[in-house]
Amino acid sequence: MPQWYVENKVVVVTGGSKGIGEGLVGVLLDRGAKVAVLARDNARLQASVAQWQSDRVVGFPVDVSDRDALDEVYCKIWEHFGQIDAVINNVGFQFPRRVELMPAQEVRQLVELNLLSTIFGCQAAIPWLRRNGGGRIVNISSATVRCDNEFAHLAVYTACKAAVDQFTAELRKELVEDNILVTLFSSGSVFTGTVNNFDENALAEAYTAWLAKGEYYGGSTTPPIMGAAIAQSLEYPPGIAAEFIEVKPGVRTSKRLEGQEDGA
Repeated sequence: MPQWYVENKVVVVTGGSKGIGEGLVGVLLDRGAKVAVLARDNARLQASVAQWQSDRVVGFPVDVSDRDALDEVYCKIWEHFGQIDAVINNVGFQFPRRVELMPAQEVRQLVELNLLSTIFGCQAAIPWLRRNGGGRIVNISSATVRCDNEFAHLAVYTACKAAVDQFTAELRKELVEDNILVTLFSSGSVFTGTVNNFDENALAEAYTAWLAKGEYYGGSTTPPIMGAAIAQSLEYPPGIAAEFIEVKPGVRTSKRLEGQEDGA
């Protein structure tokens, strides 16, 4: 059996009740970590936590774009576990839509979910990590920032993730003296089921624009696989961290939407 650095550590995972976050929680539990799962939908959160059948995972319902609510939740996490060793700011969502057609409400929602949730998550976590004597922060970005062939019509989402990139770089400098190590993890395409929530007309238009860039892309992977890659960012000796990691599929794949058969 391998000895994981994350064993017996307390890891906070935002957006941990579905998608990549849920896959990540499963990997962390397999490696012996204790996990605090944060998500907004309490019913879904508790159902997700229950599936693991472990007393090492606890769900804490919270809107991660609510700064004050995050402070309250971090107090509860510390009270429950007595320590906080790492925080993974994983919350994120995307609406494919041309910029000129995107309603103001969608713009604000994308900024809140993809940028403010990360900033607020770090603000809330830092005092507790410092109290812990140090720890790790992992902020989740997207390969859309660096790869134009990921998907089309994601301008606002991608701009938010690019802001997360720069925010993380600046944060790393600020926390050097606190023994808090900061990693930017950039995820490639993952099939998470969220495509079912997209506006059908906007999605069809974005898919057409994506196909116009070429017939193939690198492919998509699954939440457990990407979750394992994120978990690996915690597996460095004390005082060592990867500052930037990008993981994405690299197999020549026909472009398709989740749920479509190849060539459909």
